[in-house]
Amino acid sequence: MTTHCSRMMIRLQRISSDTGVATMLQGLAMMTMLIDHIGLMFFQDQTIFRLIGRIAFPLYACFLVKGYLLTRNRRTYMLRLFVLALISQAPFTLALEKFELNVIFTLLYSLLALWAVDLVSEDLKVLTTVVVLSTSLIIPMDYGIYGVLIIFIFRYVEGRWEMIGFHLLLNGLFFLIYGLGYWVQLFSIFGTILIWMTMSVRPRKTLNKWIYRTFYPAHLLVLWVIQRLQFL
Repeated sequence: MTTHCSRMMIRLQRISSDTGVATMLQGLAMMTMLIDHIGLMFFQDQTIFRLIGRIAFPLYACFLVKGYLLTRNRRTYMLRLFVLALISQAPFTLALEKFELNVIFTLLYSLLALWAVDLVSEDLKVLTTVVVLSTSLIIPMDYGIYGVLIIFIFRYVEGRWEMIGFHLLLNGLFFLIYGLGYWVQLFSIFGTILIWMTMSVRPRKTLNKWIYRTFYPAHLLVLWVIQRLQFL
């Protein structure tokens, strides 16, 4: 586990230290999420918006795992995410009309799950993994167990092609379970592929951390206001 963690940190440090790549991927995550929500709120008959939007979550998952592995204080990291999740809940419910926890809570739960699995002894890791994944089936949160599993793949699967393969396997499994209604999610694999395609790009400048952190609740609130103005 220690060796694997070290290798994962090296790969993620390559992304995080190459600030041009980090900025590009963060910007792409924000823009594809915005496009997804514009389609969901204003162009529900145009599938292309949702297809583009599938790229966002793997990118956010990658940076979440990077933060988890590289942060100096995981408690502070999780507390910051918890505050952001609370702030985001009202815009999420208003804009998307979903009565479940927003995706920031999913990211937070995934961090807690990773922490639990990493803290227990080797003989308890499988049981702990089963417990945290089973619990994610019960908690009503955006992306649910699928989102948690994506983050587990980024944390524990070693190797570029292995990671892509496990993501494809996960997509295929959910497609078999949920049928044609889940086909749009198959396009999320392009987010994972993109992460590894951009690792050789050289840095230029960094993205302001507050823009990246607050974009989720801010863009939902703005879209909701625009939607309400249409009815005036």
